[in-house]
Order: sequence, then C-alpha cells, then structure tokens
Amino acid sequence: MKTTLFPLIYAFVLLVLASCGKKKETKQETEEIIAVEVQAVGKKPLSEPIIASGVLSSKSEMKLAFKTGGMIQKVYVNEGQFVKEGQLLAELDLSEIDAQVKQAKLGLEKSERDLERVKKLYTDEATTLTNVQDATTGYNVAKENVQVAEFNQKLSKIYAPANGRILRKISEQGELITPFSPVFILGTGESAYIVNVGLADRDVVKVKSGDVANVFLDAYPNEPFHARITQIAQTVNPATGTFEVELQIQPNGKKLISGFVAKAEISSGKGPVSLVVPIEAVVEADRDKAFVYVLNADKQSVSKNHIGIGAVYGNDIAISSGLTEGTPIITKGANFLSDKSKVKVISK
Repeated sequence: MKTTLFPLIYAFVLLVLASCGKKKETKQETEEIIAVEVQAVGKKPLSEPIIASGVLSSKSEMKLAFKTGGMIQKVYVNEGQFVKEGQLLAELDLSEIDAQVKQAKLGLEKSERDLERVKKLYTDEATTLTNVQDATTGYNVAKENVQVAEFNQKLSKIYAPANGRILRKISEQGELITPFSPVFILGTGESAYIVNVGLADRDVVKVKSGDVANVFLDAYPNEPFHARITQIAQTVNPATGTFEVELQIQPNGKKLISGFVAKAEISSGKGPVSLVVPIEAVVEADRDKAFVYVLNADKQSVSKNHIGIGAVYGNDIAISSGLTEGTPIITKGANFLSDKSKVKVISK
C-alpha cells in the first residue's frame, strides 16, 4: 500500500510546484505599466499671484448697433441663428428718418435755385461777389446735409458684417433704443477666448504683456486654463475704478462659451528666481518635506525622491533641496506610482 501511495503523493507535489511557478510567472508577466507625463525641473521667478475675476468672451465677438435712435420696427433673426454676410438683421421705424432725408433734399433744391439766381444777378452786375460766395456756401452745406441724412438712413438698418452666429439678442421688436446701443452680439467664427479683469493701480504696475496666468472657470472646477496677458489698459475705467487687463486663454480641448465666470491668478514674475515643480508632481507632502518621482535613466521606471519644499505660488512649488535643474520628474500620474514602478512616458 505504501508503494501505491508514494507515486500519488509525488505527483501531487509536482502539480503544486508547477501551479506556484505559473502564478509567479503570471504575476511577473502582468506587472502594471503606468502611463505618465514628465517635466524637467526648471527655474523661474516666483511671486504671490494677483487674484482677479472676470467673464469669458470670444475675441471674435462684434457688437452691432444702430447709429441713430428710435423704435425698432422689425427684428429678422433669433438668438443662436446663423447669418450670412450682408443679411438684414433689424431695422428702425424709418418714418422720421425718411422725413429728414426728404427735408434735406428739399433744402438742397432750394439752395441750388438760390445759387443760380445769385449767379445771374452777378453776371448782370446786380449783386456782389460776396452774395455769390454766400449762396455757394449754402448750397455746399445743403449737399452735406443730404449726405448726412442718407448716411443715418442707411445705418438705421443693421446688416451682418460677416458670416457668423447671433450669440445674443439684446433688444426686441417695438423697443425704443438710443443711438449706438447694442442690439446683437455676433460671433464671427472660432477664435481665441479672452477674460477681461480689472486690476487696482497697485497691481497693474506689477504686470506686463506676456505675463502668464492660470484661469479657473466655474464650469470646469479645479482645472486650470493657461493664459497670457495680451493687453493692458492705459487709462482707468471710470465705472469700476480699475485698469482693464485682457487675458487670452488656451481652451484645453474643452467647450468654452461666452459668459462663463472666471477667476484669474496672474504671475507677475517679479519675485526671486527659484527651482520649481508643478504642484501635481508632489506626493506625501508634510510641512516642508515631500516626495516626487524621478524618471530613471532607462526611461521605463521611476525612483521615489525626497525633497525640501518652500512656498506655494499658484500651481508652482519652490524647491529648497533634493533636486537639480533639468531633472525629469513625473507630473501627471504621480499619485498612482510607488518606488521602482514601471512607467510609459506619454507626450502632453
């Protein structure tokens, strides 16, 4: 009986060992490789960001208005409608404006008759040269009045200056409107998006065109949109008492719509130059100590690296020790790593 059991026990042991070997082999074969993004440690001047708020708008927006005031007789388009260049969008009640054109033309006809009569009298030496000159001036003034009246008549209708979409209809049919009050906001196509923010005098002197900023939108919380200053007002806005600064933002592939509420953190770049890492690269932070993951020379694995950290400036953290300029560190994906993790570097 012992002879019968021994081969069975031996076969069972071999089966268990083979099973363990397969499990170990499977574990090695299925070791997780994590996709990450890498950024080199750099230096930059750091300072406390300037905080301001504003509203998102498109650079391609155009405000359309009547030159003259009056009652809106007809609105031909709706909000959100696509329009073609030259399309009639709205017009005023032209009763008064047409009467002004007719009055100007009648005045021109009278001044022309007066001029001809004075010229004949001058030829007959029955009047002076001064009277001829006065009549000529009156005729020229009447002709200019006709041109002004016809120009106002033309601008009592709003035509689309380009192909686009009606982003907003501000006034409605039947409303009384003052000259130059916007009736429509027309979007003429895809373009850069901007945020206009107001800065106090103590802050506007710290910034310049090209300074970078992070813009946060309520529609996409906790997701910064990179931006740069493109324009700075050279005079104060009397309505707000601030200086208007224009920020052009990168859409990050997101759907942006004019009117989104935005908060901007502007970096003036006037502080001391320091080694910096993005805040998303730092893990296990505890006061002035933290860790980052450094990409190894094989570019397929990482090492956990202890660092000393300083102040936080927006999305940047100043580094006091543990890293050198140019060191490749993991940014996106750092929270999923451990020491010696296998990684695959992807481009931004």
